[in-house]
Amino acid sequence: MASSSLAQESDTIAQQSRGGTVAVLVIAAAFALAHTLTNGRYGFHRDELQFLTDARHLDWGFVAYPPLTPFVEHIGLSLFGLSLVWLRIFSVLAQAIVIAVSGLMARDLGGGRLAQIFTALAVGLSPLPIFEATEFQYSSFDLLWWVLIAWFVIRLLKSDNPRWWIAIGATVGLGLETKYSIVFYIAEILAGVLLTGTRKHLANGWFWAKNPNFG
Repeated sequence: MASSSLAQESDTIAQQSRGGTVAVLVIAAAFALAHTLTNGRYGFHRDELQFLTDARHLDWGFVAYPPLTPFVEHIGLSLFGLSLVWLRIFSVLAQAIVIAVSGLMARDLGGGRLAQIFTALAVGLSPLPIFEATEFQYSSFDLLWWVLIAWFVIRLLKSDNPRWWIAIGATVGLGLETKYSIVFYIAEILAGVLLTGTRKHLANGWFWAKNPNFG
């Protein structure tokens, strides 16, 4: 009887978790749609004009920022032309992912359906994601990388699976190609690794992006 009750409880928790994930994705999609429908009300911001210029003259880096954001803008210009709404779609998608991942972090930290929904709504309605979705800025993508790294670190600590270092490292690389200030975030993560039991991963090949099974 006890094992049957535990199994039923486990199934209920799993169903709630799936239901929460679906709700979080619906919330993220709703915010993305709302931003897309309203992003054509104002003209280009002066910073967006700078990215438009740099997108037409690509380089390996610029004085104020690394090359990723102008490269994304270059792709947008090739696909959509000079469209205010569609060039901002990349920022909208970035913030939609931020909202969804925030809800998933709540799930991975033990939050139920209500906690996941509340987290997604709170993030979606907070000033920074709202602002970042209304303009094409490097900060829109910078926020995405910070949130993804945090989620991957949570997944690493929860699962103790060193393969998550590959995801962390890849996202750190994207962050370094987006905004220079992410080096402070990287330093904080490394400090956390060194000062906690997570430092055991320093001896693991996956931390160095090397599969230990192949020497």
